This record gives sequence, C-alpha cells and structure tokens, in this order.
Amino acid sequence: MEALKAGWTFVTENDLRTILRAFNGKDAHPLLQFVKYGFCGFFAVAVHNVIFGILSYWINPAIDDGLGDSVRAIRATVNNCIAFAFSNFAAYYTNVKWVFVQGRHEPRKEFIIFSVVSGASFSTGLLIVPFLIKGFGAHTWFAQVSFVVTSALFNYVSRRYLVFRR
Repeated sequence: MEALKAGWTFVTENDLRTILRAFNGKDAHPLLQFVKYGFCGFFAVAVHNVIFGILSYWINPAIDDGLGDSVRAIRATVNNCIAFAFSNFAAYYTNVKWVFVQGRHEPRKEFIIFSVVSGASFSTGLLIVPFLIKGFGAHTWFAQVSFVVTSALFNYVSRRYLVFRR
C-alpha cells in the first residue's frame, strides 16, 4: 500500500516531462516499473495470441467446437507451445530494453534463467487450458485468457526477484 501511495505522490507532484523521464528510465519507481512491465507483457501476450490464433485457425485448427473437446485441448496445447517460443523472446527483449536492469547474471545465463522462469509460468498456465476445455467444455479463448492471467502474475514476481537486478 505504501508503494501505491508513493507512486501516486510522485505522479501528482511532478510535471509530465519528469514523469515520462522516470517512466522511460530503468530506475523507475516500482509502481511505474510494474506499469512498464504490463505494457511489455501486453506486447508479449499479443505476440503469443497472434501466433496462437494463426496456428489455431489455419494451420493446426483448435477453435472449431466441432472438433471435440479432446482434440481442441491437444491442439490448443501444441499451438501454445509453439507460440511460447515467440512470445518468450518478445518478452525478454522488451524487458531488457525498457524495464529491468541487466547484470545479475551474464547475458546468456540471464536469458536461460528468464526462459526457465517463463517456462515454469507457461507450464502452470498451460495446465489450465486442457483442464478448462476438457473438464468444463470451456471455449478455447476463455481457457486462453485464464492461461495468460496465471502466467503474468507468476512471471512478474519471478523476473523481478530472480532474473534481473531490479
């Protein structure tokens, strides 16, 4: 709660130029850093879901309810795994360039740890997709949104405290 108050105080006591300078700096207040992380996450989710959508509509169909829940669940899982490679790179690149300070680990090790954290988060979220589709007959996109929310929460905490210096 104190972080929110401090963030609000910063925003209300400074002009737009100062706020934007702080927003664009890697030493941004944790509240601003979280907002920046959210933008990067939104971009990575967009990349993931565009790839997922292309695969699921045209290459490895997973959206058509006529396929049956088991087929949709398997194909949605495969499509998510492929999309993960693209979104993980997009997330890493934007986080390094705009949000977090590198240096806790050498770059290759940092990317590996980042990818392991992303993979753990992805795996946790990915379990939800077939569970909701097979278990409850949920629409594929509803299961996909549940996957994204679960992954995003896990990722921020892990990246902030395990991967990057700040």
